[in-house]
Amino acid sequence: MSNYLIFLVKSSLIFIVFYLAYVSLFRKHTFFQLNRLILILFIPVSIILSSIDVFSPLEISSINIPKFIEIDQMMSENFSENQILKEKFNYSFIITLLYFFGVIISLFSLIKSVQQLIKLKKESQLKKSRKYTFIYANITEVFSCFNWIFIPKSKRENIDNLIIEHEKKHVDFKHTLDLLITELYIILFWFNPFVYYFRKSLKSVHEFQVDKEVLLTNKINISDYLKVLRKEINSKTNIKLYSYFKQPIIKKRLEMISKNKTNSFKKIKYLILIPIISICLLSFNQDDFNNNLPVIITDNNSIPSIFPIQNKTVSDITSHFGKLRKFGKKSEAKIHQGIDIRAAIGTPIVATADGIISYASYKGNWGNLIVVTHTNGYETWYAHLNSFKLKKGKSVKKGEVIGFTGDTGLSKGPHLHYEVKHNSKNVNPLDYIK
Repeated sequence: MSNYLIFLVKSSLIFIVFYLAYVSLFRKHTFFQLNRLILILFIPVSIILSSIDVFSPLEISSINIPKFIEIDQMMSENFSENQILKEKFNYSFIITLLYFFGVIISLFSLIKSVQQLIKLKKESQLKKSRKYTFIYANITEVFSCFNWIFIPKSKRENIDNLIIEHEKKHVDFKHTLDLLITELYIILFWFNPFVYYFRKSLKSVHEFQVDKEVLLTNKINISDYLKVLRKEINSKTNIKLYSYFKQPIIKKRLEMISKNKTNSFKKIKYLILIPIISICLLSFNQDDFNNNLPVIITDNNSIPSIFPIQNKTVSDITSHFGKLRKFGKKSEAKIHQGIDIRAAIGTPIVATADGIISYASYKGNWGNLIVVTHTNGYETWYAHLNSFKLKKGKSVKKGEVIGFTGDTGLSKGPHLHYEVKHNSKNVNPLDYIK
């Protein structure tokens, strides 16, 4: 789950960069359709850029993972119950819990808004006209959603035709679809304050686009249209999926209508998004780049020779290699194939030699497991991790952090199970630790 949280943070930062670029460079231009397209594309592009690997991983042969049957009995001897509970406290779990609580609240809010809209439609009078459905309801102002145009019953006979034409254009441009995509994005990224400014900017562009189209198609005088807008200038309503004629951005609409058309040559400014995308790719995938560079392997670095957990020593080992242990009353005694090292959840784990990560995934009783393949027939195995820092196929250097200790899989407490193999046979890791 911590990997998902990292994805959310990376995607949010990319989204913020894009939105700030829009606000500082493009917001005041009269290229409304282009601005609308750019804003909507920010959503999928920010998600894609934060989730792809730019550099192809190295090819790794498949690894046979045997069944892990151990439970470290020494854990209970070296850790008191209170210590284990303390070590198991995981901040990422609390953050994850809070995140999904926010997701549920945001989703509930959207569902409630949709239910209210459907209920309002059912309780109102309908009139269909080509692709539009006019709904006369007990409301105070006109708004549209998909092909529905809601009109107050009290204004049925004296509603200004320009307002109706305005809402028809919202329907024609399918603006509700933009708002729906935005609301779904907000559900996942509710914690990012910029998504709410984004929603407001998108609605503004919708209004600018519609104002421009109404003026062009109806061939009306700008001053007449401005008079209609000024009548509605005190409105404060602004609801999620609906497009209102009465928007709190009417003052900005007055400015944009009166503004001279932006020179088409300025569209070239939008090309600046290309280097921005490139910078985001390199910045947020720098680890991928560094870890796919060829590792210069020397005799000193290719053999496992350091302790696998930062700031831990041999005194933290709770179970040694070769110890004959019985797992359960009726089971046969088996030899412990590695060493177990106690450590708080989230303690950095390092590669003990240069190599390539040939396995990094959850594997049954092993929990989250990393296998690093080294030269000269060596492999190192790291089990029960809380999370991974690197992915399968990444090159790794001796002493580089590859993951974090945890309590996943078959385990009685937070620790690292560490194995060293030479030519597929388990050897004592302490024989290699200098």
